[in-house]
Amino acid sequence: MHTLTLQDVADLAKVRRAVVSMWRKRPMVRGVSMPFPDPVETVDGVARFARADVVDWLARTGRGNNPEHIDDAPALSVPESVALEDVVTLLCWHVLTGEDLAGTSLTERIHGADEFDPDDEFLATEIRELRAADAVLSYVDDLVEATLGARDALARLESGRLKRVMGLRDLTAEATELLRCIIEAAAVHLGQDQVVLGVDGSAVALDVAEACGLEITSEDRPLRRRAVIRGISVREYPGQKRVSAVSLVGLDPAAALDRADEIVVGLRAGDVAILLGPAAALSDELAGTLQNRRARTLRVENLVVAMRLPRGLWREAHRQSLAVWVCIGGARAQQPWVADLAAIDQIELTDLAADVAGALAQSEKRAFRYSRRIGLSTVLARGPVVPRGVRAMRLGGGDAATHVDRVHHATLVTTAPLTPLDVLVEPSQTNLQLQRRSLGELHAHNHLVVKRGRRINPADASPDGTVRVMPTERFGAIALDPFDAELKYPRATRTEPGDVIFVEKPRPRAWVDPAGGAMVASPARILRLRESAEVGPTLLATVINETTTPGSEWPMWSVPVMSRDEVRRLETALLAVEEYEREALRRATAARDLKTALIDGVAAGALTLDAQPTTPGVAVAIDTRTRKGR
Repeated sequence: MHTLTLQDVADLAKVRRAVVSMWRKRPMVRGVSMPFPDPVETVDGVARFARADVVDWLARTGRGNNPEHIDDAPALSVPESVALEDVVTLLCWHVLTGEDLAGTSLTERIHGADEFDPDDEFLATEIRELRAADAVLSYVDDLVEATLGARDALARLESGRLKRVMGLRDLTAEATELLRCIIEAAAVHLGQDQVVLGVDGSAVALDVAEACGLEITSEDRPLRRRAVIRGISVREYPGQKRVSAVSLVGLDPAAALDRADEIVVGLRAGDVAILLGPAAALSDELAGTLQNRRARTLRVENLVVAMRLPRGLWREAHRQSLAVWVCIGGARAQQPWVADLAAIDQIELTDLAADVAGALAQSEKRAFRYSRRIGLSTVLARGPVVPRGVRAMRLGGGDAATHVDRVHHATLVTTAPLTPLDVLVEPSQTNLQLQRRSLGELHAHNHLVVKRGRRINPADASPDGTVRVMPTERFGAIALDPFDAELKYPRATRTEPGDVIFVEKPRPRAWVDPAGGAMVASPARILRLRESAEVGPTLLATVINETTTPGSEWPMWSVPVMSRDEVRRLETALLAVEEYEREALRRATAARDLKTALIDGVAAGALTLDAQPTTPGVAVAIDTRTRKGR
């Protein structure tokens, strides 16, 4: 019987695993009881469901995001007790022979393997030893039929149940792209037309070889079979020039250093090797025996680039950092280039490839975006290969006018006087007990109206739009074209002058719209005060922002009750305080900008603080303040 696990069902329906669990708990679908199929068996504690039942249930309920689930289902129902490599071997046989597997005998399969692999380079031995059940043969045929060809079939195998059972996790797509740009730079350095990519144990390198259009050479038979399936040319012997991609990921530091020593020391003159492995072995500080073993490898002077990579590139241990070595045989590099890419906010792969190409050429005639040179002698003695945070040196001087403009722009704000804020108060003649009313109470007595916002698609925003979308602090300064606003959101409520826009989560926040005419984006809402509310919009917004408790709901928020004259005077004072707060914040922001502008400008050699005032009277004022300070 063909069966599926819950994760298989999620893959088939193109939803998350948790969604399938929710489907099992909720049998009602559009008011009709259609319970999820019951499991037909349990294997190693994992429930299995009949494929036909699941396909029928998805068709009847319309659930999921895959309208082609009937066609995709055969590719997911893997037979029991079959190994991933056995399926890959049979798939490779199908690619070479072009024949279906179902109904073939072992003799016929051996004959086909011998015909297309006469020298037994990757397939013949495995086919002789493989005793495949009829269900497995039929599954491979179903897999090919349900996918877009052999390459797609292999991709589904590598991401499906068989890979999950093995517990293997590969590198992320970001890591593959980074490795691709490094190998591509090395191939260009050697002259791509003659380059062959040596691959050792890492299927990620096949992605790189395919992207760069390189032939490969490898002693790894499973990797050769995958290359045949993907249509990548495999050479038995390397050409005149060779780039090798070696994965040390998953090895402990001692094993990783042993393998690295074998690769780096054995490089032929002019050949390039790219090693990807744990940062703990390749870049970070070591001690004792491990430090000596790494130093022995580095004394060959083949290392030209060492880079520490950001975390999260290895799915098996996303908190561990990886590192890359780029080595070239006969380099005699006594000052390799190093970079800590984990200290870079955003990595431009084009610039990274240029750094690698420049290092391989050992050129001093170009500026490096990320890398800087470090003396090999210091690494051999002690310390890390890649010091944490190390990055390229920048040339001093630069565009001095830009640095001057940054300083001037900030000081235009910081030198402007801040008008003092003073509020005149005196004891009140009355002594009334303080009264407070909740917004729920005001709403119940029709003193205020609450209106909901609408869900607005930011893609509808227009650079020439005139209909504002609030609150801008939550959704950005976007505006809609008035025709689009009426056409797409005809029932959306517009604000009126003095409306208070608020949100409850993650913490209560409120804003006053003094102009009106804006749309309010959900989950924000509108509080519209009536004349009888005895509270002003600025007072209400200030109370929400300053006194409400995070996690509370708006009907529980309370505001003080006072006379209309006091409300008017208090509103005026609060507006003045808000204006003062905005101006103070603007100056604080300018002060922060000034600090960074001064540091950047002086560090770049573009600015100096050894300057004399040029405005008449300034020098005298400075001297007077200095004498008073003494």
